[in-house]
This record gives sequence, structure tokens and C-alpha cells, in this order.
Amino acid sequence: MIALYEQLISRLKAGANIQTGSLLFTKGSAPQFPGAMAIFEKEKVLGGTLGGGLLEAEAQKVAALSAVTRKSVLQWVHFQSELEDPTGAICGGSALFLIDANPTQHRDVYLQMLDSIRLRKSGALITLIQSSGNQVHSLQRRWIEQQGALPETTTSILLSENLDVKQIIDSRTPCYIETDGDNGEKTILFIEPIHPIPQLIIAGAGHIGQALSRISSLVDFEITVVDDRPDLAVSSRFPDAARVICQPLYQVFNTFSLTTDVYVVIATQGHRTDIEALKSCICSNAAYIGVIGSKRKTALMGQKFIAEKWATPEEWKFVHTPVGIDIHSRTVNEIAVSILSELIKERHEIYFSRSKKQVTAIVLAAGKSTRMGQQKLLMPFEGKSMIATVAGKIAGTGSSRTIVVTGSDRNKIEKELEAFPVLFVDNERYEEGMLTSVQAGVAAAGTETDGYLILLGDQPMVSKAVINRLIIVFQKGGKGLLIPVFKGKRGHPVLIGSKYTDEIKTLNPEIGLRELFLNHPDDILEIEVESEDVLKDIDTPDDYELETKQIF
Repeated sequence: MIALYEQLISRLKAGANIQTGSLLFTKGSAPQFPGAMAIFEKEKVLGGTLGGGLLEAEAQKVAALSAVTRKSVLQWVHFQSELEDPTGAICGGSALFLIDANPTQHRDVYLQMLDSIRLRKSGALITLIQSSGNQVHSLQRRWIEQQGALPETTTSILLSENLDVKQIIDSRTPCYIETDGDNGEKTILFIEPIHPIPQLIIAGAGHIGQALSRISSLVDFEITVVDDRPDLAVSSRFPDAARVICQPLYQVFNTFSLTTDVYVVIATQGHRTDIEALKSCICSNAAYIGVIGSKRKTALMGQKFIAEKWATPEEWKFVHTPVGIDIHSRTVNEIAVSILSELIKERHEIYFSRSKKQVTAIVLAAGKSTRMGQQKLLMPFEGKSMIATVAGKIAGTGSSRTIVVTGSDRNKIEKELEAFPVLFVDNERYEEGMLTSVQAGVAAAGTETDGYLILLGDQPMVSKAVINRLIIVFQKGGKGLLIPVFKGKRGHPVLIGSKYTDEIKTLNPEIGLRELFLNHPDDILEIEVESEDVLKDIDTPDDYELETKQIF
């Protein structure tokens, strides 16, 4: 779809007299889904499709007329013919489409949308139509990003339907609302969520990588091919790839942000390089990781990764090995098809079927800092205050929201974090111990969370990577108590499943959260990390001096 909008902009810049068709609403069975788009030049289809057949033929006629009249049109098409009907319109549904006679009026909107998408920002294309019958009296379009401000009319309509534009964007499903006005006029609001194209990283520029790159570009993947062999990692061999990178695999993966819209397929020249590539991405938040190879080879890899503590059992289970759907493939092209089939299946399930565990970050920031002699959370650290450093690191992770529990120096800490999207909770019982702050944060989180990430406000040195890995492992696995471990010693932060909410309320204050872990040893997952920062916090001037020296 993004490529189609790029084609639209290109033709508009060239001054072409073109029209766009957009499918707004369907009832019953229809050949396409709302949000489908086509570009017309008179009766000719230049790109995209509304579904072909009767629907597209009708749209072509309307577009040809709109090219002359310069008037936009709404049109219903019904698919209720008998089997013998030569049009073949027998699926029994109906579809409403819009022909925009003057898309050049909205060129700036489309440019804004493409700018956002290139920066990998999601948003919504909002179309507001005033009409009577088939005639469109007013057609307005607007692009907003995820947190953008809405026009007043759009806000009013959404409020009346108890809808939220962010929810619509996250659902990836277009929203159609029709309201009746005076004198037979209607107002139609169509909100189309638009997201950046998911990225596919193919590690391995051999025959399978080449075949997979070729066919994946046809189904909306932005492709990057990586390999350390200069004779193979050549752009001319991968004309459909956005990037071809020739570097050692561990270096390449360290430069990528492996987020939930990144898919990774590892098909390098051998076992050693497969391991090298997988080590670099297995602990990431990638949507999909697949490794080519026989069942025996990949089973042995799994044993090694777990034994060496390169991955937890939950992280290994997430890896698709052997990669691809079993379609009895033999040839290179058939193997590529089997891999792409699995990618499409996983993408759809991630977008529309598979619920993701929500994690609430709870930052404990209520203490008096008696041993420091001043409020340590307001002391400088990494160019900000200690508490702002912690909040900033959480902001770039997979937590769904952040709660900061305050007590002593409440007003100062709230002011320090006023630029961050956090919920503040005042713990009046903070002097009774840290457990009361945990309990206050858990109570404030409510029922709409699957886990609590408990962070100490005086641990600003803990990396974003450690925080993110705890969240990712929790989301992938079934364990309810996650602890980072450095050389056999347990540290912080910890992640606790919401199934323990009631038990947290009744813990012994003198033992604290440790009692919870003592009660459920079989539900504990220790996650090996590479930094001893999880073992340290900043309590005294000596601690502070040591940690701030290490920054420089």
C-alpha cells in the first residue's frame, strides 16, 4: 500500500489527471477489504485494485466520468447475481467505494503521511465526507500520527461512538462511521490506520536468500540482506532489497533496532555463521526469528544456546527451527515459498489474532535517601537527574505504561518527571518499608496488566537492554517470576506476573518481595545478563561517586 501512495505522489507531481478509488465499507462477502485503493486515469487502472470484476469495472466507469466533471462520487455495488450471470457477481455482499476526482487537493496530506512512514511512525489517514445520495459535497483528508491532535468534527463523531483513534490505529482495521444530517445529507468518517512496512532481515546472501528477497517484496516486506561475503552481498543480485550490507553479522545486527515490526530469517553459509547471527538477535524484540537447517542441527543449536546461557528456554522456543511451513519443499524456490508462507502467517497472527502480554513498569521513588544526606533521586546522572534517567530508559522499552510511586519529596520528583508520560501514586505509608510502595504501585495498575516490572529509582545504571529483555522473555514465556542474574547472583529489576496480585497484598513487610519468590521457586526464571549493574544501587555518597566516575 505504501508503494501505491508513492506512485500516487509521483503522478500528481507530474501533473497527471488521475483519480483515486477507495473502498470504504463492505457488507457480507466482497472481493476486497475496506482500505483497498486504486489509481485511475479515465477508465484505465494505473495501480492498486478495489477487488477486480464488477466492482472495479463500475469504479472505472465512475472514475472516467469524474475525470470530466471533476466531482467526487460515492457508489454502492451489490454482488447478488445468479450463478449464470456473466458478471460473476454472486458472492452476496455489497461494497461502498469513493472516487476522489481531485486527489491533487490532498497531495500535502499524502506527503505528510509518507514522511511519517519513512520515519517508521504509524498514524491514520482521516477522510471526512459530506454527501447526499451519490454526490459528494465536501471531501477533506487529514493525516495524524499516533499522538496527533484530531479535527473537532472527527473528535465529536468518535466520542459519540465511544471510539478512540489510537485504538483504531492499533487495531490495524479501518473504521467507517456514517451519521445522518438534515435534508437527507450524510456525514461519513473513514479512518484508515497506516503503519510502516515490516522489515525483513535476511542473514545470508546465497541462493535461498536471493529467492526469498525476490518474492517477499511482493507482499509488503522491506528487505535488508546481510552477509560478510563481498562477492555475494552485492546490490545487483538483490534488486528488490532496500539495503544490501556486507559486514560481519554480529556488527550488522548491533546496528539495527530489532523491534516488533522486524522479521529475521537466518540462512547463512554454515553452522558457525548461523550461530553468530542468532546470538546477535535471539534476545531482541523481533517479531519473528527463523533459522534454516535440519531438525537435528537446530536441536543441537538449541541445546548449546541454553547450556551457554545465550538464551532462556522461552527465548529458544520462540525461534522457528527449522524455518518455514512444511510443504515438502525441495528446490530453492520452494524453500523460499515455505519460509514466506510462515512469515505471512505469523504477521497476520501478530496483527490480528495473538494477544500480547501487557507489562506495567513500577518505579519505586518514595524513600528519604537518609544515607545519602539529600534526595538522591534528584542528583545528576548521565546528564539528567537519577530518576529522570530511569524514566527515560523505561520509555524506550516494551512496557505499556509507567507508574512512579512517590512519598518523600513527592512534589520535587513529580516536577522532575513532568515531561514523561507517567502516572504518579503517592504512598503515604512509605516509611513502613519498600513493600508498601510496591503494593501502592500494584494497586494503581488495576486489572489491565499482565505483569509488573519493579524498578528501583536509585538504579539508573541498569541498561535499557536489560529492562527490555525481562519484558520480552515474560511476553514470550510462561514463567511468572523473572530475575536478572550476574555470575550466579540475583539482582534488580524483577518482573512479577499479575497472577500474584492478591498475594503481594498479604506479604510480610519484614520479608518483602523475597517472600513471594521463596513461596514459588518453580515459577522463577533466572535470566543471565552481562553487566553487574543489576546487583548495585546508589545509597551513599561513595556509591554515587563510584558510579558517576564510571560514566566518564
